[in-house]
Formats: sequence, structure tokens, C-alpha cells
Amino acid sequence: MRLPHDSGPSPAFAHSDAWLAAIVESSTDAIIGKTLDSVIRSWNASATRIFGYSAEEAVGHSVLMLIPPELHRQEDEIVSRLKRGHRVECFDTIRLRKDGQRIPVSLSVSPIRTGDGTVVGAAKIARDVSEAQRLQAAEYTLSSELQEQAVELEQQIEQSRSLQLELEHTNEELRRALELSRVAQQDAALANRMKSQFLATISHELRTPLNAIAGYVDLMELGMRGPLTEHQRQDLARVRHNQRALLRLIDDLLDIAKLESGRFEFRSSDLRVDDVLRTLETFIGPNVALKNVELRVEVCDDDIVAYADRDKVEQILLNLLSNAVKFTDCGSVRVRCRATGPTVAIDVIDTGRGVSPELLERIFEPFVQADQEFTRTVKGTGLGLAISRQLARGMGGDVTATSVQGHGSTFTLILPRGRGE
Repeated sequence: MRLPHDSGPSPAFAHSDAWLAAIVESSTDAIIGKTLDSVIRSWNASATRIFGYSAEEAVGHSVLMLIPPELHRQEDEIVSRLKRGHRVECFDTIRLRKDGQRIPVSLSVSPIRTGDGTVVGAAKIARDVSEAQRLQAAEYTLSSELQEQAVELEQQIEQSRSLQLELEHTNEELRRALELSRVAQQDAALANRMKSQFLATISHELRTPLNAIAGYVDLMELGMRGPLTEHQRQDLARVRHNQRALLRLIDDLLDIAKLESGRFEFRSSDLRVDDVLRTLETFIGPNVALKNVELRVEVCDDDIVAYADRDKVEQILLNLLSNAVKFTDCGSVRVRCRATGPTVAIDVIDTGRGVSPELLERIFEPFVQADQEFTRTVKGTGLGLAISRQLARGMGGDVTATSVQGHGSTFTLILPRGRGE
């Protein structure tokens, strides 16, 4: 690169000048030579690629044609520094293409000196950083998406249960199925095929996104996306922690499969309802503590006895109470029991948002998320109420609901009276 008033390269430097010209021309960055009055004197191929001007269009014109009007003062500042013999290192700014498009660039500008050290021009290297900024934005988007997933998984964790224990139970039931008679074996084979299809679906639908989430977390923890702040590490810990939300979903799905196939076992006996109600606050207390909600469990008469499986009754009541607390932003959740002829009724009454009449039955259907207002605000599997109703009906009872939208709901567990009464 040389300026018009240079005497030109001597033969001793001809070879090195050729090498320098080749390097400049093959550079992936735009390399532009200019005089101190900002006139372009040299222009390499990458300058054409980045800015759209050919060498013929650029050489001899002011470098200001590459600078947005509001940034022309930058050129004055750069020239001022060059005249003092200073370099400009990695200066991030905006430049103009021939088509008027603005592109982000990183500039480095060095003074060009004559043999006696006089600054007569400058060599400018411009790097297009559009792709780097796009990758940075993509990284930010990925981080935001992971944080959103962490929030969603946190909301689902309230209904999660242990997948490992349920799978062990399932394997044991498969072993028992092999011991059945020929007719029972045919039923077991059908159940096994359905189970295999069910588990395959669970594996694909739940483990695939879980593995993807874990993979992204690994990438970020390994620093592949750059250094992490302490808050980001805490968010990633939440993501890992809340993968357990999938356990409850799988557990609920397996419960539904067993209930529908008639393979769910009930161990019913006479059960004092007050004994069960006294244990509820221990289990639901942590959830209540997180909300501005008052929990009141009314004392039940000693003579109110139901005929039911205690574990299943506790599972149903905890599900109903969890929903009541979850969908009550302020106010109270009340539990009471009453004898109604041949049955015992346990009411869970809340002052929450309520449910519209057309949705009351739908919320008992498996996999149904009733609507945006009722279920999307706080995530859930959409299986809890379906399982509760089927468990109750399996014991000869039912789960019903009444509600006034905006004024709360009452979910009632109905059980048969004790055999000893």
C-alpha cells in the first residue's frame, strides 16, 4: 500500500511488497488505506464484500461515504489521534453499506508513516461483527428460555412423585401377570403391550425434552456459552431440581393406566374420618405457608366412620387441598366432614377464583387443562382430579364439585359409611 507522493518501492522491497499485497487482498477483514484528509487510497476485496462498493467506486472518494451522518464526528476524532501518531484499537461503531444498510463493525486504525516518521495516512481494518452480535443475542434468548422452563418446572413440582418407586411396582405387577392362568395370561399380554406403548410414549414425550434441558444446562455449566453469574448458576440449579416435576407426571399417567385397566388394588376398612383430617395439615402446611391463605380443618364427630382405603383417601384429600391452595390467592381453605345417610362427605371449600359451570365436569377428565384462566396460570399435569375421582369411585364413592366463578369452589369427596355402623 503506498500513497501518491511516495517514491515507490525499491527493487530490494519489491518481493516483500508483493507478499504484503497478497495478505491484504486475502484478508477476511476490510483493509482500507486513506489519507489524513479522509480520502480512500486503497481498497481490498473484503472491503467490497462488506461495504458493497468496488475499488473503482471507492478509491478517490471520502471515507465519510461509509459513515452515517450523525457519526461523522468520529472521523475527525480518529484523524486527530492519527496525526498525533496514536492507533485506534477495536473501536465498535456503525458503518454504511452501498445499499444504505447499517452494519456493526469493529475498527482498528494505524498511522502510515514515511521514512522520516511523518504521518501521511492511515490503514483501517474493519471487521463485520453482525454475526457475533447475532450469536450473542441467540445466547441471551437461550438463557431466557431456560429460565422460563425453570419457572414452569417449579410450578409442576407440587404434583411430582417418585417415578422409580412406581416403575418398581409396575415391574412387580408384570412378574405377577406371568403367573396367571392361560386366560389371565392373554389379558396380561394385552396389558403388557399397552404398558409398553404407554412407557414408550412417556420415554419419548418426557425424557426427550428432559435430556434436551439437561444438555443445555451442561453446556452452560461447562462455560460453552461464556462465564456464568451466580444468579445464572442458581437458575441452572433450579432447572436441574425441577426435572423431578416429570416424575409426578409419569406417576399420574401410570395411575390412570392402572385404574382404567382395573389393576389398582384397594384395601378398604372402617376408617375414622377425623383421624385422617388431623394428619392433613402436616402434609399441606408447607404449601399453605407460601400463600396468603388460612387453612381451617374443622373437628369431625368421632362417630363419622367411612369404609375406604386410608392411603387412597389421603391421596385424594391432599390433591384437593393442593388445588384449593394453589388456586386461592388470598382468603381461606376450609375442610369439614358430614354424615349424609349411607355416605360420608368431606368438603374442601376455598375462596379462590372458582370455575365456570361448563368446565366443572371437564376438569375431571384425564389430560384436560380446562382453560387458560383455570389451569394455565399455575401449571399442573391435568391428571390429579381425574385420578382422585377414579380412586373415589373405586372405593364406592365419588368426587364432585360446585363453584361460583370468582367466589370460590367446593370439592366434595363422598365415601360409603363404615360397615360397623
